[in-house]
Amino acid sequence: MNSQNGTMKFLRRYQLLLLLLMSTASLINAFARFAGDWKSFWTVLILQVFFGQAVFAYIRGATIHVAPGGRLSKDADSLGRAGVAALSLVIYFLAFCYETPKPEPSIYEKRASDWTMPTREEIGRSSDQK
Repeated sequence: MNSQNGTMKFLRRYQLLLLLLMSTASLINAFARFAGDWKSFWTVLILQVFFGQAVFAYIRGATIHVAPGGRLSKDADSLGRAGVAALSLVIYFLAFCYETPKPEPSIYEKRASDWTMPTREEIGRSSDQK
């Protein structure tokens, strides 16, 4: 990694501010979107922590640990480290777009008409249409 790069100098100068901003954004996103749905809350928050810390490790110039499994030492190829950091940043931002699947309506919210049997005409029409 070229230490003379202006962008990296800027990022290293403000690395703690960037960490604070990323952490705050993750917490606000998780609380605002998933308060009460704790499974999704923790899923998004842990995903952002795993990949956000990889970006922060790249900025610091330390060994990058990607989630619980991957590791890229600080002496590795700078292009490879930049690629891993870029991918981690993309996944970090994609976690902001996570949507929970809509649950099926409860049995107690159904109307009586949802439970009625089809009439003979409706049964006959469906077999004729085949």
